Amino acid sequence: MNIHLNAFRFFNESTEKEFIENNLSRAFSLCLTSNSFFLNEYIRNIVTDQDYQYLFSSISSDTKCFIDIQVDTANIETESYKTVYAVAMTADRRLDMGDFFKQPEFADKKHITDILITIKDIAIVIEVKRTGEDCKAQLFNQVLPFIKSKDRNKSDIIPKSCSWQDVVKVLEKVKHVEQIVSHNSIFINDFLELSEIKYPDWFEAKPFDVIPFLAEDRTPNTPLRIRMKQALRGVSAIAGDEYQLLEDADWIGISVPFGWASRLMLKFAHREDAEKEHVDFYICPGDTKQQGHSLFKKGLNWTKRQALDVDGKAYKLEIDYRIKLAHFNRGVADIYFTKDDVIKPLHTPHNVDELSGWWKRERWNDFEHLLDEHFKREFNWRDKCKWDEKFINTDRSYLAMSLGFNVRASIPFADFKAIDKTETDITKVSELINRILKAFKNLIN
Repeated sequence: MNIHLNAFRFFNESTEKEFIENNLSRAFSLCLTSNSFFLNEYIRNIVTDQDYQYLFSSISSDTKCFIDIQVDTANIETESYKTVYAVAMTADRRLDMGDFFKQPEFADKKHITDILITIKDIAIVIEVKRTGEDCKAQLFNQVLPFIKSKDRNKSDIIPKSCSWQDVVKVLEKVKHVEQIVSHNSIFINDFLELSEIKYPDWFEAKPFDVIPFLAEDRTPNTPLRIRMKQALRGVSAIAGDEYQLLEDADWIGISVPFGWASRLMLKFAHREDAEKEHVDFYICPGDTKQQGHSLFKKGLNWTKRQALDVDGKAYKLEIDYRIKLAHFNRGVADIYFTKDDVIKPLHTPHNVDELSGWWKRERWNDFEHLLDEHFKREFNWRDKCKWDEKFINTDRSYLAMSLGFNVRASIPFADFKAIDKTETDITKVSELINRILKAFKNLIN
């Protein structure tokens, strides 16, 4: 999926905490308003059985459900509601609401709630936090106008904690039921997809030791992907903020500040040369012309290595030459090859300086001649990159070429299972990935 087509992914997103949480509230509210099944399941998990029966056992033509965001509760008729549910929706599954009524009052702040749901004379006030942040004080002040309204008993205010993990379980159940009846909800699907990318910790944490192994081309392998993303997310806490989980629905990776490479990616695979389960970690040094300059200054002696040393343990290493052909900063085609496929070396400092970068369409005959004089005829580089289909027979006005490598290390899946046997072992996996990152860095540096 193209991440920009996700209903909840916006261009030029601000990284400000308030902006992110406001958009999260909006996205969640859209899921509620667009899917009555989800709305029903969510409310069932919030209100008491008695109130659930009261809300839905009988309704009139005037009964409506209203969902709104960023509402100042001081401006609504609080006396109209006999019961108010104060819901803290965070990533903390054990948030204790026992001291809810002991929270301090904020006399100088507005009572803005993230989400307000009202049905009949029951109100659900929701404070949204994407992390495990304790938001009871904010939530208390949002329901304060209800508490202070006349003839109100505290028993009419019911504090509740609802974790994102619980919400995701409900969303997944809704999605599965809709799949059975051949229905597709774009809001539910997109919310789950973006949540898996941005907030993998919201999903049920199953250790690798109990997850059946499925290679990347054997779907669904979602539990494996989620667990690995949880581990990758923990790497930044160890290695620093420059190492961040990449936001892409199609593959799994982490950003790296190596100069000669910007990301490390991985996939679950059955290796062709061994009937074993592996996690393939791969990095593409020289992915851009700028990275190529940084890379070739270090020499190419490292390309002779056949193993990646991680804490004294050697893992099989495969290194291929790579030509990346891009357009508008997006890869269009790759040509992978070994030194046996060329007549003379193409990956040289001179070629990186003089030949990599932009090639306008009017010079594509020269580009073809360049590759023809370097590759053996039987290699058929045009076939490898689908030259006619992806370039000649298109309206592209240019291509950008970079001269780099594809470096892949295969780590047995058994190594991950051995250290990840319980939910809390995820830190051990993050630490192993951090050591693998260091090994890749040391390979070239």
